[in-house]
Amino acid sequence: MFVNAPWRPHPIQLSALVLPAAERSRMTRIGDALTNFARDDGLRLVLIALGTVIMVRIVRLALYRVQRRLEKSRLAVRPGESGRLTALFDVLGYLAVALVVAVGAMSGLSVLGVNTGALLASAGVLGFAVGFGAQTMVKDLLNGLFLLAEGQYTIGDEITVSGVTGVVERVTLRTTTLRATNGDVHIVPSGDVRLVTNKSKGWSLVAIDAGIAYTTLVERALEVLEEYCAEVGADAEIAEHLMEPPKVAGVTAFQDHQYVVRVTAKLRPASDSKPIERRMRRLLRQVFEREHIETPVPVPLVAMPPSAVATAPSPPATPSPEE
Repeated sequence: MFVNAPWRPHPIQLSALVLPAAERSRMTRIGDALTNFARDDGLRLVLIALGTVIMVRIVRLALYRVQRRLEKSRLAVRPGESGRLTALFDVLGYLAVALVVAVGAMSGLSVLGVNTGALLASAGVLGFAVGFGAQTMVKDLLNGLFLLAEGQYTIGDEITVSGVTGVVERVTLRTTTLRATNGDVHIVPSGDVRLVTNKSKGWSLVAIDAGIAYTTLVERALEVLEEYCAEVGADAEIAEHLMEPPKVAGVTAFQDHQYVVRVTAKLRPASDSKPIERRMRRLLRQVFEREHIETPVPVPLVAMPPSAVATAPSPPATPSPEE
């Protein structure tokens, strides 16, 4: 035996019963418009967004592979190109992604019915006004572009610029980030870069000035320093950074209590000279202690006026034994 369920109206029938005819017609038109938008314009917007994301990934992957190929082909000839290529391709990546996103945004706006031609014209006028008002920023961007193109310094170089010294950690179109030896971070705008002193362009040089007392013969000092150069060249912590064996440059100065002999070492590109220099000084001290090279000691000289010498009391006479 079947039991009839209670009758319940369909939601559409319920809305037809509750809403007036004008309201039902408006809701129908809205539903039709949303359906048409989702089927046509909405689908196009989704495809544009998806295509923009895919293009961004493709551009980044292509730039990455080009950078790796250039590094493999050029690092054997110019070992210092790695930092420059990294900085240059970072900037190219930003510009390429910005261009792809801009094209995708303009395509999406055109689908929505926005007049992109007028928008571009307005953007051009606005860009001109912003560029005229923000001349410092435009100057930084242009100068940064030339710095990257010319390769005046790269990531890992030790430079002095705008009165600060440090190792380059990051280079963009607008700024250069330096890390000083004490850990301070200096951010230098590209527009303020006038004179750059690059201490590791291609290669760097470590110079050790050894002060030797005048009681040590010059020939003996040069002989000991030649042995010292051989030890530096064989040291495991230093040898991998050397382009050529260290050399004794010779006597470079005469001072009040010592003469100075200089030893130089040529380092490979991108080598940090500070720890190598400290290691070389440590080995120099060990060699001097082993070879008994005297450490120069300043001798103070006291100048006395003649009047003070004439009036100085004479020491008492010592009685002779016969007395």
